[in-house]
Amino acid sequence: MTDPMQGVFAVATTPFSSDGEQDLAQLTRGLERVLSAGVDGVLLLGATGEAMALTAQEQEAQVRHAVDVVDGRVPLVAGCMDYRPADVVRRVAQAKEWGAAGAMVTPSYYGGLDAEVAVAALDEVFAASELPLILYNNPHSVGTDVLPEHMEPLLRHESFWAVKETSGAATRVRELRDALGDDVQVFVGADGLALEGYTQGAAGWVAASAWLLPEQCVALARAAESGDWAKAVELWDGLSAPLSAIEGSHHFISLIKQTMGRLGFEQGPVRSPLGTASAADVEALLSAVERL
Repeated sequence: MTDPMQGVFAVATTPFSSDGEQDLAQLTRGLERVLSAGVDGVLLLGATGEAMALTAQEQEAQVRHAVDVVDGRVPLVAGCMDYRPADVVRRVAQAKEWGAAGAMVTPSYYGGLDAEVAVAALDEVFAASELPLILYNNPHSVGTDVLPEHMEPLLRHESFWAVKETSGAATRVRELRDALGDDVQVFVGADGLALEGYTQGAAGWVAASAWLLPEQCVALARAAESGDWAKAVELWDGLSAPLSAIEGSHHFISLIKQTMGRLGFEQGPVRSPLGTASAADVEALLSAVERL
């Protein structure tokens, strides 16, 4: 791809009002906040965005609204996850219609497919896509770890823009860069490994934490991008505690939302079946954030 999309992509939450409806006014406030902090892009309908808990109509409303608010200031990427490849193809086409600049896809979730089988199914998606695609490798949730060598057949598709790497393997970012070359961007997806990913040459960071701490995440990225590793390590010393608290929680979406609410950016509750973070965990994260 030419003119690749890089840098920090903040993963938006879905704010809900007290009556359980999607709160697009609060989404606007959140978008303006992260844009003011200097993020390079926004991802909607990811896991942090509670995509699976939204109806098709709510998903469309969220993306169309965000496209209007962002108004081309940064790229806006929409999560397009589904089980059947044909349904993923349909979702990507819808995201393009709604105005998204790119789409994020995963292997078919829950099935625990062999990686070769998962990539063969994704080949149909990449062949059909008119949007740049980021492949989200999240074996802990999807059940399939797609290794660098498994992704190589996808290189024949111009739509293959990037990989969001969330396996937690310590050297995976470097391995992906070696296997995929310069035409495919590699993004850190595990917030707790952001600095490590940057030391291995990551092109960016798809960060749930950037919805909560956009200024700090952007500052870390800029230090790493400029090669100021002393500054990056200094920033990481502060960021690592809140990011580790988020990464280590099974209820991280609720944890982010509740902490933002305590900071004056109300996000409302998570929607069933997601669980609610404990008051103790929220206090611990809030304390870590306040120490920044």
